[in-house]
Amino acid sequence: MTPVPHLEELHRVLQFYPIEVKDISLHFSRSGRTKWIVETDKGPMILRQEFIRPERMLYIAGAHWHLQQNGLPIAKLIPTINNGLCLSGEDHAYVLYEHIEGDTLLYYDKNQVLRTMEFIGHFHHASKGYVAPEGSQKRSRIDKWQKLYRWKIQELEGYKKLATNYETDAFSLLFLQHVDQMLLRANESLAELNRPEFTKWIQDVFQSKLFCQQDFTMARMIDVEGKAFMKDLHSVNADLPSRDIRIMMNKVMKKLAVWDINLATEMLTNYDIIYPLSEGEYRVLWTDLKFPHLFCAIAHKYYLSQKRSWSDEKYLMHIRNVVSVENSKEEFLLNFDKIYNKIKGGN
Repeated sequence: MTPVPHLEELHRVLQFYPIEVKDISLHFSRSGRTKWIVETDKGPMILRQEFIRPERMLYIAGAHWHLQQNGLPIAKLIPTINNGLCLSGEDHAYVLYEHIEGDTLLYYDKNQVLRTMEFIGHFHHASKGYVAPEGSQKRSRIDKWQKLYRWKIQELEGYKKLATNYETDAFSLLFLQHVDQMLLRANESLAELNRPEFTKWIQDVFQSKLFCQQDFTMARMIDVEGKAFMKDLHSVNADLPSRDIRIMMNKVMKKLAVWDINLATEMLTNYDIIYPLSEGEYRVLWTDLKFPHLFCAIAHKYYLSQKRSWSDEKYLMHIRNVVSVENSKEEFLLNFDKIYNKIKGGN
């Protein structure tokens, strides 16, 4: 059995909760985040420790509680005896929530992907009206899209200059074959952010106090009695709903190594049934899907050596995958009217 570090400290932390602790075992530890399974008189729970500013953890825990109170299928957050949503140290914080077991939802299962899209719609509904706890630190990207796009464009231009110096590097040669087309799409997307539908959606989301999951992944989703269920919440961000949609769609299509128009349409249809978007809002989503986020990300990883364990062959495999997805996405991007009509129930 893996030994549990800081056992005395964990017991001191758990004394602040209305539970009787029976056993503690290490569940997960990576990248500044550690989870323990805590057996209690009220059932199994997860104690999560993160090296994060306590003010930031309070914002996330407050969002978790808000979703829970609004009926989202999510593991229940357990408040402290004094009704605190988290406990803080100098450079880390703790949260406690139910340990719910179930089969992880899979990207390769179409029905589970569609159920996840419906869940994202429910998530966005439940997030509305969030008033962050006093003393918490909010994170927002809602008014930073132009800045983010410009930064990524500048990065691509810089990597383009760098790649010309690597005449025998297979990754750089493939990157140079496609970077001009990706820069064209990126600059078109940046220009489209000046459209009124983008400004209007920002204003609407500001007023509704909606937030996004920030990096929606099916790894945190499980099947509980035939329904999609979120087993924990690691981060949230004030942003347009299209961020979660775009990230989820890109992840699914990367698994397939191609942009499947029919699947993409079905994914958006299932989301729209739960959380309908207007034509203008879908145009904003199209803009964000047009921007080559995946291409930017793999170039960033390669030229900054972020994945030190990756071989050159693995980097090459990933950029080939990204190029395939981005290039096959073109037909989808060019058929907005037809696809929008299908999403809304047309033929």
